Amino acid sequence: MSGGANLGEGAVTAMETIARAAYGYGLPSVDLYRILHDFALDETSAEFKAPLNQISHSRRLADPTDKAIFALNVDTPYSYAWLDLRAEPMVLTMPAVPEDRYQSAQVVDLYTYIVGYVSPRTTGRRGADVLIAGPSWTPTEVPDVRVLTCPTDLCLVLIRTQLFDEDDLDNVIDLQEQVRVRPLSQWQGRARPTTTVPPLRPLQPVEVRATPTVDFLRVLDWMLALMPTLPEDRRLRRDLRLIGVGADLEQALADPARTAEIERGLTAGRQDLLDRIRTVRSSAELFGSREFFDGDNLSRAAGAYLGILGNAAEEYLGVGYLADAEGQPFNGGARYTITFPTGGLPPVDAFWSITLYDAEQHLYANELDRYVLGSRQLPAMLRNVDGSLTIRIQHDRPKEAGLPNWLPCPAGNFLLTFRTYLPLMEIRQGLWTAPPVIPTTERQKP
Repeated sequence: MSGGANLGEGAVTAMETIARAAYGYGLPSVDLYRILHDFALDETSAEFKAPLNQISHSRRLADPTDKAIFALNVDTPYSYAWLDLRAEPMVLTMPAVPEDRYQSAQVVDLYTYIVGYVSPRTTGRRGADVLIAGPSWTPTEVPDVRVLTCPTDLCLVLIRTQLFDEDDLDNVIDLQEQVRVRPLSQWQGRARPTTTVPPLRPLQPVEVRATPTVDFLRVLDWMLALMPTLPEDRRLRRDLRLIGVGADLEQALADPARTAEIERGLTAGRQDLLDRIRTVRSSAELFGSREFFDGDNLSRAAGAYLGILGNAAEEYLGVGYLADAEGQPFNGGARYTITFPTGGLPPVDAFWSITLYDAEQHLYANELDRYVLGSRQLPAMLRNVDGSLTIRIQHDRPKEAGLPNWLPCPAGNFLLTFRTYLPLMEIRQGLWTAPPVIPTTERQKP
């Protein structure tokens, strides 16, 4: 550890300060490691999808059994590909998409920065080959394809394909089957490079919603080995070496007093994050590119904590809800309504949805197996006499006539997410806002 055994009181305080900064900086990568581990590194995981550089497809929408990613949408079956870019770039092939269908590929690096999209917004609907290159790639001849350069050695390609209804599943599967990931050498029809890369030796993930321990730094240290230092991070990465991250972490943690100081710093960093979360107004603040964040690590961490792997505002915008119309948390002890006036549905180029989660940000299991109401359910929903549309959220089952507009909720606390895909400028500029969630009954006393 830099500094040796003669660190004074000031240096101890510095370690706490560094650990505090490390928490916000590192939380997105530490939580993303959990997904990497469960999806691609640990074949015994119940959430395992496919090895590195292979693609897997979900043939169904998410349900309450899906636990690895918080606040999953239930509008688009997912496809996943974790790419190892150390030996050579990979080429992602996306199919042509019909005019009425949304399909996108989101490329995310190990910081959780969005490297780019392949979607109707960025490449049109004709299909595309996109080369995804790592930080060490030096092209001698750039292929005639769009290139996305990832600043980390690994990245995640997260693909969403819109499903209209249960009868549409075969069409979704057909589109999924046309998605491919191939090494650049294979795509070009030449021999693979002789470069060898060391195998990844996984360690156990940590739960970032728990009180942080030094295990947080162990996972961060593992991830940073695959994340070359960005120019804007040089000072922080240098400081992290003073607490052992990127140096000899186990030696740094051998002193219990220093470990306690570091954990106090991590706990203070967690409080900084929770304070930032209380100020969040919309998902537009929380997900985007490296240039978008411009060094704002706490906002990046807030996005990861509230719903990791969210979309950038130009592709998707969450427009609610943090609380009900009275500023109170949602709880099944009350009943709620959301009413869209006539002609007042969300202005989008793709679709919209309101999804309900339990207090742990997982889908709530209920008798209808219904977790969302939105564009896909509109044909079955009932309009009011004046043409407006009311969604009813409550724990107890309504009368049969009210079932089409019922979004079931648990008896206790719950969360709501209002998603708009390819939102029009009215939404992005705040000219259209989501109707409030109105409590219609007095809340039960605890």
